[in-house]
Amino acid sequence: MKNTMIYILIVAAIALMLSESETKKQNAVWGYEGDLAPQNWASLDKEYEMCESGKHQSPLDIRGKVLDAQLDEITFYDDARATTFSNNGHTIKVDFARGNLIDFQSKDYSLMQMHFHTPSENRIDGISYPMEAHLVHQDKNNNLVVIALMFEESEDTNIVLNKLLRNVPEQKNQSNSIRADVYGYDILPENKEYYTFDGSLTTPPCTEGVKWIVLKTPVKASKNQLEDIKAIMGKNNRPLQDRNTRFILE
Repeated sequence: MKNTMIYILIVAAIALMLSESETKKQNAVWGYEGDLAPQNWASLDKEYEMCESGKHQSPLDIRGKVLDAQLDEITFYDDARATTFSNNGHTIKVDFARGNLIDFQSKDYSLMQMHFHTPSENRIDGISYPMEAHLVHQDKNNNLVVIALMFEESEDTNIVLNKLLRNVPEQKNQSNSIRADVYGYDILPENKEYYTFDGSLTTPPCTEGVKWIVLKTPVKASKNQLEDIKAIMGKNNRPLQDRNTRFILE
């Protein structure tokens, strides 16, 4: 009986420890202001330490020495529609059905989702844009490639954004179906010349080993469109990170 009670107490203690660990993991919230701001991310959770200690962090200002590597064109396979538009409290995110692929450096990467930052996170020659979209791709080994697309203010309405904004989720944890015909790469410019470098996720846990593709040509969006998106998300861009010894190719 005594041994049984000891066993029960040990099991209960382990369960409590696991529960507390899981709770802590779930409560590792982060944000863009105050105590949860980017400069504090590394102190919020041990899993976020890379946000401070990493040497290949994103975003970057693409300026100074850029190597002319005569990069191959990226091949885009655009076959699947956008399905849902969700708001996770940090950004608004568009999910896609399977079928959108890029061929980059002789590997296939599937488009998983697209989300937005206001203002831009990366910069080009010191220029900050009012908004940046990230098209997140993954290969069969879970390696990530992110295409960064800049938006500049214009008198013209962006047709693709206009279709998406009809279904935009304005409240946190809200998700809406997208009924418009928007395919994976409809939003990209005709000119797809790019810069590329090794970087990281721009949100916790700031995981490195992410291949970045920053398109040189921005797309246009109206002032109202940009303001509507910013009103939902607020300011959600991570500050620039040190380039350190990294090469930027074009």
